[in-house]
Formats: sequence, C-alpha cells, structure tokens
Amino acid sequence: MRRFSATGARPDAPYLGARPFLDADHDRFFGRDFDSAALLELWSDGRLTIAVGPVASGKTSLLNAGLSPLIAREGLHLLPVGRISYGATFPRASLPEHNPYTLALLQSWIPSESPTRLVDLTISDFVRRYADRRSGPIFAAIDQVDDLLAAPGPRWAFREKFLRDIADASRAEPRLRLLLIAREDAADFIAAELQAVARYDLAPLSRRGAIDAVTRPLAGTGRSFADGSAENLVTGLQTRRIVGIDGKERHITSDHVEPSLLQVTCARLWDSLPSGTVQITPRDIRVFADTDKALAEHCGQVIASVADDHDLPVARLRSWVVDTFVTEQGMLGTAYEGPAATAGLPNAVARALEDQHLLSAKPRSGSRWYELLTARLIDPLLIAADELPPATSAPDYLSDAERAFTRGEVDAADRYAQAVLRTSSDADLRLRAQVQSLLGNIATERDQPKEAESHYRSAARLFDAAHDTPAVASQLAAVGQTLVEQELLDDAVSEFRAAIDREPRDPVLQTGLARALWRLGESRAAVAVLTTVLGLDGGNSVALRARGEILAELGDAKKAMLDLSRVTLQERPSTRAARGLALARLGDRPRSNEDVDDAVAEAPRNGAVLLYAAKAKALGGYEDAAAELARRAVDATDPMLPAYHREVALQLAGHKPGNSRPKLGCGSTSAPRRGSS
Repeated sequence: MRRFSATGARPDAPYLGARPFLDADHDRFFGRDFDSAALLELWSDGRLTIAVGPVASGKTSLLNAGLSPLIAREGLHLLPVGRISYGATFPRASLPEHNPYTLALLQSWIPSESPTRLVDLTISDFVRRYADRRSGPIFAAIDQVDDLLAAPGPRWAFREKFLRDIADASRAEPRLRLLLIAREDAADFIAAELQAVARYDLAPLSRRGAIDAVTRPLAGTGRSFADGSAENLVTGLQTRRIVGIDGKERHITSDHVEPSLLQVTCARLWDSLPSGTVQITPRDIRVFADTDKALAEHCGQVIASVADDHDLPVARLRSWVVDTFVTEQGMLGTAYEGPAATAGLPNAVARALEDQHLLSAKPRSGSRWYELLTARLIDPLLIAADELPPATSAPDYLSDAERAFTRGEVDAADRYAQAVLRTSSDADLRLRAQVQSLLGNIATERDQPKEAESHYRSAARLFDAAHDTPAVASQLAAVGQTLVEQELLDDAVSEFRAAIDREPRDPVLQTGLARALWRLGESRAAVAVLTTVLGLDGGNSVALRARGEILAELGDAKKAMLDLSRVTLQERPSTRAARGLALARLGDRPRSNEDVDDAVAEAPRNGAVLLYAAKAKALGGYEDAAAELARRAVDATDPMLPAYHREVALQLAGHKPGNSRPKLGCGSTSAPRRGSS
C-alpha cells in the first residue's frame, strides 16, 4: 500500500517519512544493528524462520536495509525478496489451473521469466532446479506473508497448499534458508501450518536505537545534532500528556518508539529547518519538530487518503476513527472485525488504515481487534484537520490494486484499478494495458467471463499499440479462455490460433488451443497439437499433463501413463483423476480407487474430475458409484463440463445394471460443434 510522510520526504533527505526502507537506503538505516545480526544468525542456522512483529514495527525495512546488506557483505547468495502479490496484472485466465500465490512468488524470485514458463512449477520444483546450478546456502525471504489471510473465497484453498509447498521445499533442499516476514495476527496461523519453524519476535525500537536512527543518518549532510537535541525529539515521541478528571496534568512515557512515527517527525523537522542550519539545537527541536503537529498532519493525510480511496467524506471517516478508537476518557478504544464490517464501516477501510499505520490489529478469541497504532496518536488525532487527499500516482494505485486483489478484497481492487484509469495518461499505453488486464482478472474471479473478455480485448489492443507481441498473445489467450467459459468454442479456437500466430513456440498457448479443441470433442486433434509441442520440448509438464489426461479419456491407458508418470500430481486433482482412469483401464483397481477418491475429495465440484472418476468406477464394476459421480459431473460448476462431455456424463448417469455398458471414450472428431450462433 502507499506510504507517505506528512511532508513528503525528498529522495535525497536523510529521513524517509512513512515509507519502508529499500536496499538502496541502507546507509540511512540505523537503530536495528542487534536485530539484524541476531535474525541473520537464526536465518542462517535453520531451514525455515519466521520474523514476527506488529504493523509499522519495521519488518520490511529490516529485511531490505538491514539483512540484505549483511548477506551481501558475507558473500552469500540471496534471491530477490519474494512476494505473493506480485504480477497480478498478468492475464491469469490465459494460464492453466494454478496456485496464484505460488505463481506470484516464483515471478518475484525470477521476474525476468515469463509466467507461462513458471505456471506448472511448485516451489519445491523451483528450489531443486535452482540449487542444482549453485553451491552453498541459498537465502530466500518472503515479505508480507500475512496477505495469505485473505477474505473468504476461492483463495482460502490455495493458501494451505501454498504453505504445504513451502514446508515441502524446506524439507527437500537442505541448503535452502527461507525467511518469512509476517504481522502478529498471521504468525500463529502460519507457524501452526508449517510446524518446524524458528521464530524471531522483532522487539520494539528502543530509546537508544531511536536516537541512533535520528542522529546517524546525518553523516555527510553538513548538519548535526547539538547535545540533548536528538534526545529531546525522541522524548517527545515517547511521552503522552493526560489530563485527569480532576483537571490535573500528568505525563506517561513509553519505553519504546514507533519507527514509522519517528521517520514522519524527523522528515518534518528536516524540511522545516532554515536552509543555513548547521547544528540542530534544542530550540530547533522545540520550534521545528513539534511532535503533535507532525503526527496530526500525518493522521489527517492518512484519513484523507483512505477516505478518497473508499468514497467516504473525510470528516465522516475522521469522526469514525475518533469515536471508535478513542474513549471518552481519552484512552485507547477497540473494535472487532466482523464478517463484512468493523464498527459499521467495510472491513477494507479498517485494513487500509492498518496498512497506512494508523491502526493495528491484534488476534483475540479467534477475531481480529483493531486499535490505534499507539496511544501516542490520541492527542494528534484529536487535533487533526480534515486534509485534502494527497496526490497519488497511477503506479501507486496499481500497486494497491494488485495487493488488494491478492488479499481477496476484490471490490477494493476494482476501485484502485478504476483510479489508475482516472489518473493515468492516455499515452501511458503499458500502464493502461496492465490495469485492463487486472480488471479482466477481477472479472474472472467474480465469474463474469463476458466482462473479462472485454477487458482482456482492451488490454490486447493497448499492448499491440505498445508493440509488445508476447503480451498481446497472452491477452488473446485469456480472451480465448473467457470464450470457452461462455461455450463459444469455435470463437475460442480462433482466438487461441491468433495468439499462437504471435508466439508460435509458447507451450501454454498451444495447450490452451488443445484444451479448447478437447472441449469441442476433437480430442485427436488436441493430442496432435500437444504432440507437436512435446516434439519441441519433450519435458514440458503443461503439455505432458494435458496430453496424458486426454489420452486417458480416449482409452490409450499405456501412453497416458507414460505422460502422467513424468509430472507431479500435487495440487492437480484433474491429473490425478485421469491417472486413476488410466489405471482402471489397466486393471489396477486399488490404485485407481485411491487416485480418483482423493481427486474427488479435493475437487468435489470439478466436472472433469467427476467424469474421470465416474468412468474409472464403471470400469471397476462400481456401477452405482459411477452413476452418482456422473450425475454430479453433469451438475458440476467448478468448472462445468463442456456440452460434448456432458452428454457422455448423462449417458453414464443413466446406466443401470443389466443395460449395455456405455462407451467410456470421448474420441470422436465429428461431435456437434458449439460456438457463436
């Protein structure tokens, strides 16, 4: 999410405001020397480590500007920082079935590689191949793993498989050193899923660390702090004034300092100092670093930003924050996150305020409870003015949209994407193409194929204008898949062929064409396409998986097993069901039952899985079970069967003992075609 300071810190300033530190900022990152060394030691010693801290505690900054430079100085190998919200603008409809978290992570680790070459890889596959080309330990980190705690929906099933794949990869490759970065409310869930994980709890920034973070970045700037000045600034951040009911004033001093608020205050000081200032005196701190004013301005800008993003009046949101999170006695208030709303506003609003470091969330009794980031914000919040929304760039909105989409907050992702269209220039073809592609992904997740088709077509035209041929091909393949979903199969085949004309050697595009042909009932033609792909790339797992499934359905069990034995079955219920069908044709009833039963349990509404299972059960003599599975296949929705295969399922569902056994192959090349009228 966007980060900004109350004054908008300049790129050359020693303080960053509220944005996290990047690798390039390591010469301005101080106060965390102990944590950097201690966490690196734990990371080096164990295969799987999780670093835990509340929002705004500086976890991302520690990783980027503290740990990464240490690893570089040691000459150790570190993959790029991994993220699970990476690459959400790629047209996911153009890809075969996949885990979006896994694909995003692999894209962030090797951003130069096309997603079409990563889509069938597990994390374990990638790590094994990566390790084969290198010696010594491999350090890898995944930031913001708490994004796995997505809103209820289809992504919940993916997160457990993703975490299981992480655990498998850490066990399989002893040289892998994997670090996960997460907030407190996600850490317990993630650690429980992964089990054997070392945990590092990031301590609050101490007073001594805060003073270092204030003074040491000034080296080389021509300015310095006079004795006592930095200490006075830090004391102001640690101290809160409280007026009791008796009217008496007292002060409460915290033992630690919030890093993001420290940066906000220091950035305001730096920008407010007269240009000729050489030594920053206690008077300068008093005049130019008024902590309450700096934090009030920061609170006002955060509220204005979130209100603008969520179509709320600024005054209403500010009143909601004050009324909900400040009690009549001037103490911290709390509110729990319900299924859709927090204290009367959509959960996305509270989460946005958390992302921008105004609120923090804590797990309690199975729920998420929000409160202000720190009691030190109470007084600034009460005096905060209704600000105008800060200027936000179109790329920042796009980043927000991608992360919201990853977290399952589809409505928020849509709002941010529309903001990109409002704020970007018509001449920025690539950015506008990316957001159209993301809107296509959003429509796909909402199960709106017609709307998705429109967005993907718009993205294809924009990428074409930008002369990006591979991107055009991917968008056309996504259009083809939306047409498949609409049962416009002839049109879908045409779109896939148009995509292949642009990228003739892309195996994922060829596989998309083959699957469209298969849905038309032209299974032999589909096998021919896949055989051509495998003639160029014999180990391509996407093509092997697709050809193996189709061959199993056609009845060529031995050839099907040759293909299916060369691919992993993890997370692929349709492939496992197809192998079960091939095993049934070969007479291996026990293994067949195990495969199809497991596949159906994992994907109980998948039309292809249910049809493969029904055929396997019929071949094994389990006629009642076969009929029931066939009936379920007819009604399946995730995904539904195409028309030709639905007819086969209907025939099998109507089979009764004593009737002639229905034909269990689907190899006709002259089936009735369905397409545009």
